[in-house]
Amino acid sequence: MAWTKEQQEAIDYEGENIIVSAGAGSGKTAVLTARTLRKLQQGVHVDQLLILTFTKAAAFEMMMRIRKSIISNDLKDELDRIDKAYITTFDSYALSIVKRYHHVLNISKNVSIIDSNIIGIEKRKIIDEIFERLYNEENPKFLKLIGDFSIKDDREIRDFIYKLNNNLDMRYDKVAYLNNYVKNYYSDDSINDIIVKYNSYLKEKIDSINNTFQDLSSYIDEDYYEKVYGVLKDLFGCTTYDDIKNVGDIKLPAVPRNSEDEVKTLKTLLATKIKELLDVCTYDCEREIIESIKSTKDYVTIIIEIILELDMKIYNYKFKIDNYEFVDISKMAITIVKNYKEIREELKASFNEIMIDEYQDTNDIGDYFISLISDHNVYMVGDIKQSIYRFRNANPNIFMDKYNRYRRHQDGEKIDLNKNFRSRREVLDDINFLFEKVMDEEIGGADYHQGHAMVFGNLSYEQKGATNQDYHLELFNYEYTGAELAKWYRTEEVEAFLIASDIKKKVEQHYQVFDKDQGVLRDICYQDFSILLDRKTSFDLYKKIFTYLEIPLMVHKEEAFVYSDEIFVIKNMMKWIYCLLDKEYAKVHFRYAVMSIARSMLVGVSDQELFELFMD
Repeated sequence: MAWTKEQQEAIDYEGENIIVSAGAGSGKTAVLTARTLRKLQQGVHVDQLLILTFTKAAAFEMMMRIRKSIISNDLKDELDRIDKAYITTFDSYALSIVKRYHHVLNISKNVSIIDSNIIGIEKRKIIDEIFERLYNEENPKFLKLIGDFSIKDDREIRDFIYKLNNNLDMRYDKVAYLNNYVKNYYSDDSINDIIVKYNSYLKEKIDSINNTFQDLSSYIDEDYYEKVYGVLKDLFGCTTYDDIKNVGDIKLPAVPRNSEDEVKTLKTLLATKIKELLDVCTYDCEREIIESIKSTKDYVTIIIEIILELDMKIYNYKFKIDNYEFVDISKMAITIVKNYKEIREELKASFNEIMIDEYQDTNDIGDYFISLISDHNVYMVGDIKQSIYRFRNANPNIFMDKYNRYRRHQDGEKIDLNKNFRSRREVLDDINFLFEKVMDEEIGGADYHQGHAMVFGNLSYEQKGATNQDYHLELFNYEYTGAELAKWYRTEEVEAFLIASDIKKKVEQHYQVFDKDQGVLRDICYQDFSILLDRKTSFDLYKKIFTYLEIPLMVHKEEAFVYSDEIFVIKNMMKWIYCLLDKEYAKVHFRYAVMSIARSMLVGVSDQELFELFMD
């Protein structure tokens, strides 16, 4: 393919860390493959590259692309090496390091990953045990925590500690951080820093109020201006919390009669911002804020004690069964390369370049690990707009911090791939219109106007793929488009019916799509559609409705380990044994259990045999 100037730069640039901001449809996977091929053709072996991504599927796709490229370019020596190359996930690579150097940690080589459901159950069990002990000991700090923050029972506090512990697991220095937290956080310097930051936050709100007042001043006469200014002038001079409290109540004068709509709107906005400011100024004075912070020390102390005990006991449990969570494996890998210089230098010398895909999804532990084994040779590709894994502890700020530094040529170089070759111009225009309204440094972590807006790049859509159809974004308001359905169905059902009806309508009316592979327009078909849902609970509902409307539908969803066939069979074996012991052969549970076991991979009884068995 013919590369754009930016794509060619992303393929060829060398000599320092590189971050490539690659928007959706910008050809980033093709660029990564081409960069790899270029290196192989210049004498770098494929097993001298560390290529990391965040899912097994993405790693497999990258492996297949590189293998295909090697074959098509007749690089036979590299084909022999690719099976031992590291084209894998962060987790898998960390696990390989731990298994290779397990002896320095005094752990077994056969470490394996524990199921998240099992470890979750064990963590909650340990928390329950710790709580029970603290109740029996009548620990004063613990009882104060429970008494002050429990309503009906202590379940919410247990859940809070469970979640907080999991979040803290993402810190490599978790234990040291917790051991020093109280001393650091409750020091005079730390508390003063909190007050300074809070006053700065309040000053930003005052500045925002002032900006809205200035906007209002463009629409009002001098008399009303003086009235409003007279109410706000003391607030505008505030620089501290105490200054704001000394201002007292703030009540804006009513707008003059026959005022323009802009005046009413801006006055309402001004009143809203003033209320927001006063709502966060609930304490009588700054001193009271400081005392309030100090009053939380006992709560924090006992929570930390519980988490540290939980951390120790859960690690001992993992060590005993030789099963760990992925985050444990990552920390072990960090410990190995951080504490053993010869291993760290060996790994550094192993790789010509470390290439990381979907870098916006990296977390602090992964980034720290890479910093230990890299040598100004990290090639990072990602898109801040596609950061969706914060709930999995991804930290997109890592991407943006590097992007902003490299943009100033500090520590590396940034390259932007903004041209989108996947979508029509209308699609990109609509997306840009939405994102430029809502995405900035504060919301979304990036200024959409500074190198992140998508640029239309596939001209074939407007040449071979030109039609008179409207390809712009469509928004459905259920209140109107689903009004009749809403009388009889739930919102989720209305949504599914609307989507299904739209799909069926497009197929029946021969809606035209451009097949980029064939370079021709063709009728749309069912397999061209993809439905993305924000909740798994609706999957079965969609399947039923689409089946009812005779629309083929394939559902892709992940099932937890506890819902696997193996677990269901084990559960039914237990039910079967209980029924046998109690001689309850006539119960429905017994029949279900027998049928489950008989049809399972353990026995494999046919349907005919089952029918005859139950008929007898």
